[in-house]
Amino acid sequence: MKSSIASVIPYLAGRISSMAPGPLAALRRGPLAGAGAAAFWQLATRFEVGAREKEWAAVIQCIAILTAKGAGTGKASAHRFSLPMGAALFRSNFSELRLSRFLSAPAAVRADFAVRLCRRLARGEHSRFNLITLAHYVLSESDKTDRIIAQAYYRAQAKADFGSSQSDESKS
Repeated sequence: MKSSIASVIPYLAGRISSMAPGPLAALRRGPLAGAGAAAFWQLATRFEVGAREKEWAAVIQCIAILTAKGAGTGKASAHRFSLPMGAALFRSNFSELRLSRFLSAPAAVRADFAVRLCRRLARGEHSRFNLITLAHYVLSESDKTDRIIAQAYYRAQAKADFGSSQSDESKS
């Protein structure tokens, strides 16, 4: 079944958030190796993986990494449509230099970069954001996604700068 990324990602995030701890941990370790492969293929039956198996595996691994640990069906999905990825990066103190390196990464390493980024974000409080953008970053060779991420990052930075300048002026 051919589905759009925009419909597949919320579905995957919801399914992954309701997984038992064992399969979820296997997906975190790597969906194409060992026990993670079964969970990956159960999820991948919803959409057409095609020749992008490695990239889709990385997207699923990222979602699993960002999903809260533990048992229970009440866990929140890692996908939060209302928080742009760039804003989440800014809020997590992701430096401009790291952002530049992340966005300029060649297509061949973007899957690995995304997994490393998600491991970093999972340690903080900004681990729920719009994962559709992350999937486009990994799966697309267009620079449109890079611009979307950068714009959201710098908008969040400008908003924070404006807020801090307002509070500085009120202290005077």
